[in-house]
Amino acid sequence: MEAGTDRSAQDWFRLMIDMGLAPGLRALGFTGAGRRFRMEIDRHCAEITLLQSASLTSGRVRFTLHLRVLHRDEWTEQLRVRPYYPAAGRPTLQTSWESPIGAVVLVGGHPVEDLWWELEVGQPFDSLAQEVLAALSHFGLPAISHHMRTAP
Repeated sequence: MEAGTDRSAQDWFRLMIDMGLAPGLRALGFTGAGRRFRMEIDRHCAEITLLQSASLTSGRVRFTLHLRVLHRDEWTEQLRVRPYYPAAGRPTLQTSWESPIGAVVLVGGHPVEDLWWELEVGQPFDSLAQEVLAALSHFGLPAISHHMRTAP
């Protein structure tokens, strides 16, 4: 990506999602757009949501991933009740499991807990997108898979 563009931090973040993260998530089997992606497997739905920090600076965006596993029946009911599935607010349904990515990323056998990435306007984001996708592939997807297998 070109440095020195006249984009806002929000624009740059959306561009990174559209050009970096979304294609990678789709290659992993997820569908979706914007900040929410999902994959349906058997009776379950795995959901990846990109959450942005509330503390914004003019040229930077901090973000993390939130992982969820829903029963397919719950997902169908959620879409029936909220067909627009709003970006603001989270659904009130109980999930089988949910976690921030930092709780499943282990370093030395211990979870990182609070894992955030930072994107600066105008800086190339290919390696950042690859880092996020690698964390998801290496830690997030196995956790999702485990909770899909153990969920009722």
